[in-house]
Amino acid sequence: MTYENTKQNPVAKRVTIKVDCVFASPALIGSGYGENTDNDIICDSEGNPFLPGSTIAGVLSSLCPGAAALFGSNDRISPLWVFDSKIDGEIIELDGVALDRENKVALDQKKYDYEAVATGATFTIRLLLTIRQDDKDKVLEGLLKELINVLGSGYVAVGAKTKRGFGRIHCNEIFEREFDLSPENTDIHDILVKWIDFDWRAEEGWKPAKVEPYESNMQTLVAELKLEGSIMIRDNRNIYEGLSQGEKEPDYKHISISGTPVILGTSWAGALRSGLYRLLKTKYADAAEKYLDSIFGVVTEGGAEAVVSSVTFGASTLELTDPETKTEGYRSITRVKIDRFTGGAADGALFTEKPWYGGKTTLEIRYPMDREDIRELLVLALEAIDMGLIQIGGESAIGRGFFKVLTINNSPLQEYTNKPKYNLIAVIKEAGDIA
Repeated sequence: MTYENTKQNPVAKRVTIKVDCVFASPALIGSGYGENTDNDIICDSEGNPFLPGSTIAGVLSSLCPGAAALFGSNDRISPLWVFDSKIDGEIIELDGVALDRENKVALDQKKYDYEAVATGATFTIRLLLTIRQDDKDKVLEGLLKELINVLGSGYVAVGAKTKRGFGRIHCNEIFEREFDLSPENTDIHDILVKWIDFDWRAEEGWKPAKVEPYESNMQTLVAELKLEGSIMIRDNRNIYEGLSQGEKEPDYKHISISGTPVILGTSWAGALRSGLYRLLKTKYADAAEKYLDSIFGVVTEGGAEAVVSSVTFGASTLELTDPETKTEGYRSITRVKIDRFTGGAADGALFTEKPWYGGKTTLEIRYPMDREDIRELLVLALEAIDMGLIQIGGESAIGRGFFKVLTINNSPLQEYTNKPKYNLIAVIKEAGDIA
């Protein structure tokens, strides 16, 4: 659009949207650099993390394809401005490791670490829609409403590993403010003054935006689980969180974020995929692996080929079943390796760890609405967890990581297991991977 065209098609209205947000899970907004970890968070010149406007725009356009007209094209500049968002929150360091699918053993040279914005960090999304005289204002405003509905839905996630529950955004409040700059407006002078003096931080002039239900193409499966015994997913970087005064630092501790014990979506996805593969490998190893890759996603060595995961795993928080309990929560355990020949303690093999004992948690998994086979597969995996065939985390050989499934979508597990068993082999056959 040339300057002359702009003069012939002046601005008729500006609509501003302000969304107060909080990260409901850690966010991996990588900078592409690895000075502190293998993947550092993007920060401004003062070292403060921020969310680029291009990232927000990309996510919104992918979740709301019908609003493509808002984001411009080759022959039309975008009428919607999406600003960078300063993040007020803590930067934490996490680590991960790739495990062998069958034996849950760490793969060689597959250990990595990364920075993340901690759960609970706050920020404000700011949108500015410019409507010109020749634009169909009702159409553009309707598309903007669609974006507002998407933002308020809880389906928005930004950054890396969003299919594993990272970067989920929860919107606390959404506000809007309009400036009618059309020549027909008799108060045009006052509106121009207000626009010139406009400040995003000002409290006056805003009104709550109306948020309508967002129709997603995803289904949600929510499972409530009870931990039988203890769980240990090693946290090598935040072992000092939650220690009482004078307490000795453990060598290993179950992972926590800002002092809250968690099970990240990466752990859930890895455990379910590995467990299902072990159950299916005996007779249908190649076909089962191909089918599971199509659902859980896969990246080949060197990234030559990649399949996006069809399922999204949320991060889970471990909670006490009773606030007054003395048997649940973090507990320090001192262990020692015994020499198998002498029966005595092995030299230098004494260590202290801090697993989490008991309690409950909620697992949320999203999958495409038209994929009934995935729902059946997930129910089978939950049944395997309940039977003790799939464990979460490490040290399962000494009884850690066993859960009982209480409910699936508020219904007892028995309502699923009392029905004829889902035939997973038949599901794979229907997918065309087995003759």
